[in-house]
Amino acid sequence: MTSIRALEFFSGIGGLHFGFNASGVEGQVLESFDMNQQANETYKLSFGKHPVSRGIDRLLVKDIEKYNANCWLMSPPCQPYTRGGKLLDDQDNRAKPLLHLLDQLEKMKLPPTYLFLENVKNFETSRSRDRLVRLLNKMGYVFRECLLAPFNFGVPNDRLRYFLMARLRSSFSDEQQQQQLSSGTGDIRSKVFDPETEPIYTNWPFPAFVEDPNKKLNQHPFTLPEIRHFLDKDESQNKEFLLPRQLVLERPNFRFDVLRPSSNRSSCFTKAYGSHHVASGGGLLQTQNMDQQEYDFADSESIANLGLRFLSPTEVARLHVFPLKEECPSDSPFAIKDANSSVTTELQDTLTSIRPFNPRLAQNAEGPFLKFPEKLKAIQRYKLLGNSLNVWVVAELLRAMLFANLAGSPKPVYTIIQEGGKETSEVPTSQKHPIDEEGQESKAEDAEETDHEAKRAKADSS
Repeated sequence: MTSIRALEFFSGIGGLHFGFNASGVEGQVLESFDMNQQANETYKLSFGKHPVSRGIDRLLVKDIEKYNANCWLMSPPCQPYTRGGKLLDDQDNRAKPLLHLLDQLEKMKLPPTYLFLENVKNFETSRSRDRLVRLLNKMGYVFRECLLAPFNFGVPNDRLRYFLMARLRSSFSDEQQQQQLSSGTGDIRSKVFDPETEPIYTNWPFPAFVEDPNKKLNQHPFTLPEIRHFLDKDESQNKEFLLPRQLVLERPNFRFDVLRPSSNRSSCFTKAYGSHHVASGGGLLQTQNMDQQEYDFADSESIANLGLRFLSPTEVARLHVFPLKEECPSDSPFAIKDANSSVTTELQDTLTSIRPFNPRLAQNAEGPFLKFPEKLKAIQRYKLLGNSLNVWVVAELLRAMLFANLAGSPKPVYTIIQEGGKETSEVPTSQKHPIDEEGQESKAEDAEETDHEAKRAKADSS
C-alpha cells in the first residue's frame, strides 16, 4: 500500500498541508519550507513544527533526496505573474526558487511520483509554466492543468487560481527507456507536445468524471451556501472592522462589492484586504438598513448608512475553508448543515467521484487547526490569508484527481443532499485515472508507478 510522503514548498500558513489532510489520503507532510517569519510562526502554532526557513533556491538534490519524498506540494510566489505587477515572469527574482526546484527535479535519481502546484491566473501563459510542463513531459509525467475558483466546488467565493497535478508514469531507470525518451521514440514522446495547445480546464468536474461524454455540464454544478453560514455569531465583536463613515463620504462614486448575509458569492480576498484601500477586493458586509438592496454609489450618504464592514480574519479563514477550533463547536457556522453545497439535479446521474462542499469533511475534531499568534494584528492576518489558498479546492483536486487510484486512499464517493436534508451516496463505477490522457485505463502506468515506489522503498531501507 502506497503512503504519501510529501514535501511542502512555499508553505505559507499551511494551506497545502490542511488540504492534504482534508483529502483523506494516507500519508504525511514530512517537511515544509518557507522564508516568511509570520507565516512560519503561524504554521508552527497550527502544526507544532516550524518550517525550514532556508531559502528554497539554496536547496540541493541531496537536501531533497534525504527525505525520500514521493510527493511535492508547491505554491510558489505569485508576484512574477500577477496582473497588478510588472509581469517579469522568469526574470523576476521571486521566480528563482521555483525554477531552481525544477533544476533539482531534473537531476534526481528518484523524482517524486506526484506533483501539485498552485498559482495565480496568468501563470498558465508564463515562460515559467512553459518550462515546467516541458520538463514534466520530458521526464515522463502525465499531468492536468486547470483554472478554477472555489465556487466551482460549491464554496461561495471567487478566487480564480491555476492548478497543475502531475503523476510520474514511469521511473525511466532502464537505460533503454532513457534512450527512447531522449530520442523521442518512447511512448511518452510519441506525440508532439505543445504547451500552448494542451487543454487547461476551466470547469469542474473535468470530462473524465462524466460517464456520458455527450453530456454538457452546467458551468456551476453545485449550489452555493449563503455567506451567513460563514459569519461570526456575535456581530458585536466585529465593530473594529467597520468601515469609517468618513472614509465612505470622502470617496464619491467609489464602487465595491456589497455582501449581504444572504449573498452566495464573494470576491477574492487579497493580501491588502482589511486596509482602507478598499478597492483591493473581497467585498464589504452590509450590517444596517437591510431593506436596502440596491445601491447608488453616487450617493455617498446612503452608502455610509449601510454599516459596511470588512469580514473578520476568522470569517475570511472560513471562506478559505481552514479548519478552526471554535470556542463553541455546536454554535460554529460549519455545524449548520445548510452551510453545505449540493449537487444539481443535472449532475446526479452523470458524476463518478465528485463530492459537493461539506466544511465538516475538511476538519478533524482532534485538529490540527489554523491558529494565529496572538501578537499578529488583524491586518497581518488578512495578509497571510490573502497569500494563501482555498483548502477545499486543494483537498478535492488531490483526492479526486492526483491520488484517485492510490491504494489505501478513500474510495471516491459523492454525496447528493436532497430536499429535506436526506443524503444519498454513490460509488463510481469508472476505474480510469482522471489525469491519464483521454481518460484511458491506466493499469500499465499504475504498475510502473508501483515499481517506482518499490525502488523508493528499497532506497529508504538502505
